[in-house]
Amino acid sequence: MTDISILPEERGAQRFIGRGALLFVLIVGLLPNLFFLLVMPFFIAERLITPMLYVTAAIAALFLPRFAVYALFFIIAVIDLCLIVMVAFHLPLALAIDSVRYMATIDVSASSFYVAVISINLALALVSAWLFDRTRTEIRLASPLPVLLVALSLMAADFHFNFHYFPKSTSVFDSADSQNGLSADAVAARGGKLLIVMVEELGAFADPAEKKILSSKLEKAASHAGYTFSSGTTPYSGSTTGAASRELCGRWGDHRDYIAGAHTDNCLPKLLRERGYETVAYHGYTSDMFERHTWYPNIGFSEFHSMETMIRDAPMLAARRCGSVFLGLCDSDVGALVHSRLLEPGDKPKFVYWLTLNSHVPFVAKDRGALGCRTGNSPITNATVCELTELWGDVFDAIAVIAADTRLLPTDILVVGDHHTPLWERAAKDRFTLGLVDWYMLRKAS
Repeated sequence: MTDISILPEERGAQRFIGRGALLFVLIVGLLPNLFFLLVMPFFIAERLITPMLYVTAAIAALFLPRFAVYALFFIIAVIDLCLIVMVAFHLPLALAIDSVRYMATIDVSASSFYVAVISINLALALVSAWLFDRTRTEIRLASPLPVLLVALSLMAADFHFNFHYFPKSTSVFDSADSQNGLSADAVAARGGKLLIVMVEELGAFADPAEKKILSSKLEKAASHAGYTFSSGTTPYSGSTTGAASRELCGRWGDHRDYIAGAHTDNCLPKLLRERGYETVAYHGYTSDMFERHTWYPNIGFSEFHSMETMIRDAPMLAARRCGSVFLGLCDSDVGALVHSRLLEPGDKPKFVYWLTLNSHVPFVAKDRGALGCRTGNSPITNATVCELTELWGDVFDAIAVIAADTRLLPTDILVVGDHHTPLWERAAKDRFTLGLVDWYMLRKAS
């Protein structure tokens, strides 16, 4: 039998279509991205650059000690998860990096969904690293071009599916405060109390009928208690502390701008305190998160009631907690404290700011909620949005009770979302208008 030598051009072709090239594509191009590739039609996980990061790390690992591929792939898997969260919650890169130091205040393990996603992502990365280590000799002989093309294809697919959800820059400033004329001078001129409720992750409903489920609670209270009622939308920038900057200080920004005491001259709490108001803030989570105990006083709050101080003053609150990853006090309990504070007599008018908590994603759905979200009779067809609306509904119910209380002296009430609703399901996310949050205003007749 005559040996037939492989021609040089055939050997060259093997670098692109041979076993090594196939292994490179499967192990580096597809396997670490497989989970997100499979769920992409149903869930949103924006990870545009991740496929190329894996390819770059694999090429680098060919020239490094064998163990390096495990470290590199593990690091990329962690970066991947961080980027997904950063984009989902509209965190600018600098803010996302700064927020890492607050990780000790949350319990990621409380969410089975988060645990599953993290575990699958890390496991696929490490399995890919192990297979790469076992086949690196063959992969070293392959051309990186095929796996680069696969990575580019995955990036193109991510862009196609997720471009609609990418955060858009907002240059022109606007706020619910400014739309409703709630300047310090205007508030002080009216002479009454002011309550601003910042509702966690309340975006702008795309369907007016779904928005009506919440607004009707306030409209009913308004009609019985002599308020005028209005509603609208406003753009947002960043996450929750960005919303505080928007509504309380009249500018785009976040907590980092106020920790050192800068940029506070135009902050509503500070200006109202200078005009003789009591300025009080409530939030049912730890004050360590985003260092609210530092910058809330800087922007003008004379009192800040966090989870720690509320439990100290009312120990019975410790027996009931709500949430999962962000486990804190129940919004209904904090709402009752806000109500009581507004009823307290005193010579000074009051400005009260309440940042809610329990609707933070991942949220814990109510057991047998009033909307029947897992039945065929729900007014909101998407179960996730329905369950989240039930949590918002608890806050709106508490506000309606406050508004309808005949003992309450004239009080204007603004209810506004902090930022978009960062839901993972495409069908749920599409129930909201991107780039906007809803607001509702109850103004007491003079």
